[in-house]
Amino acid sequence: NGFFLLAVAIVALLFVDFANADGGRSIYAAGQKAPAFQAKTVEGKPVNFPDDYKGKVVLLDFWATWCGPCRAELPKVVSAYDQYHSKGFEVLGISLDQPRQGPSLIKFTKDNNMPWPQVYDGRYWKAAIAVQYGVHSIPCPILVDGDTGMILADGTNALGHKLTRALDKALATKARK
Repeated sequence: NGFFLLAVAIVALLFVDFANADGGRSIYAAGQKAPAFQAKTVEGKPVNFPDDYKGKVVLLDFWATWCGPCRAELPKVVSAYDQYHSKGFEVLGISLDQPRQGPSLIKFTKDNNMPWPQVYDGRYWKAAIAVQYGVHSIPCPILVDGDTGMILADGTNALGHKLTRALDKALATKARK
């Protein structure tokens, strides 16, 4: 009986790992509508998402300065921003940095050529937008059509070279409209 329970537990763990193997890092995925939200950037500017991004393709980038994988991905996000910004690509950073790290976050973004807005509430994993999106792993990129609010790519499908592929497709679709 104990062996049977152990076998069931192992199979359940394997199933959970398999279910998450697609890179799902939040409770939302491509094909779903991204939840709307209102927030303020670290500069105090209001953000009304997705309404402020009409005509754009926007990457919601859930990340933190303390996150090694986020920092490793950063050059690719900066490169994509530099390459596609003039074609209608925007990034909105959602920082999961810890309390009282706002000044460090602002310095980090300047030092790392990140000109896009950052939302930071200092609540770490309980950051309001991260909780709303069910973020459980970072980096957690979610690529959204600013006109429809539909998620175009997420998780590993919006990282590295897959981000540029998703942007090529999304911006080509927008150009045809």
